[in-house]
Amino acid sequence: MDALAIWANANPAEAARWAGNLGSPSLRDSAIRTVYAIWAKKDSTAAAQSISSLRPASARGIASAATAPPHAGRNFASAMLWARALPGPLREKTLDAILGEWTRRDPAGAASWLIGQPGDVQWALIGKLAADWVRKDPASALSWGLGQSTEITLGSKLAVGPIQRKFFEAALGTLIGTDPQGAANWLASSTGQPFFTSRIGSVAGRWTSMDPQEAVSWSLSLPNESDRNSAISAVAGTWARTDPEAAGQWVRSLTNPSLRDTALNAYCGSLSPYDAASAAQWAVEITSPNLRNGAMESAVNRWMQYDPAAARQFTLSTTALDQATKERLLR
Repeated sequence: MDALAIWANANPAEAARWAGNLGSPSLRDSAIRTVYAIWAKKDSTAAAQSISSLRPASARGIASAATAPPHAGRNFASAMLWARALPGPLREKTLDAILGEWTRRDPAGAASWLIGQPGDVQWALIGKLAADWVRKDPASALSWGLGQSTEITLGSKLAVGPIQRKFFEAALGTLIGTDPQGAANWLASSTGQPFFTSRIGSVAGRWTSMDPQEAVSWSLSLPNESDRNSAISAVAGTWARTDPEAAGQWVRSLTNPSLRDTALNAYCGSLSPYDAASAAQWAVEITSPNLRNGAMESAVNRWMQYDPAAARQFTLSTTALDQATKERLLR
């Protein structure tokens, strides 16, 4: 690679041809990436024009990804025009790379360019713009996506419709995935409040995968009972998959009977697919008859699939199920 870098600086076209003929796919890909990263800094136009001659297709994709950011840095709009002329999957990969670099440097400029493009281009790239923008500046990205931005620097507003909805879904989904606490704060604001209830489960679940105790504290602090139940259910279900023992101890520590039943039901639902026997035994502790029957039936039905004798014995002996439910499960 050191020798190739020297060669690429002296004669990138020859170095690229040699790199493209290497027999080892992994070595070829590394060599192509090295050559084009250097070539694009020296003369991105020449590097971009040479890509179509590379074989195989994977080499063209790697060369495009290496060439796109420096090529775009000189004139993003021209680089996007170049990328749109590329064939098939190569076009999509290169457009994504250029738009990502543009959004990193100037999200408002990238957004203004994109909403001036045909509908198919907007649809293909709007999710990429949303995800990259919200990582850089969540408030501006979400405000623009909702058509509520009043900042002159953000340019034209995104028109209401499917593309706007796709932008918002991608932006909010990315924010929840990368910063659930930030997402919770935004959802609690006047702008995000209309979306709060529908996103509670997503926020609580993602937050739990990062820090269960913080997620629990936030969930329990919610003033609305329905919202609190949704959050607690997501916490219990997610935590059961990552650390069932700790999750079980927490569920048992809940003092509010209704909240405890909600958590137990979600906990059993997550536990059931990989440990139906434990899920059935945990479900016995649910005090609500409807929730208890549902959780126990689900667990026992799964249990029957791999250990029918034990599942039948449990069903016959438990006092937590009524006779009609037992008979149904034992058929």
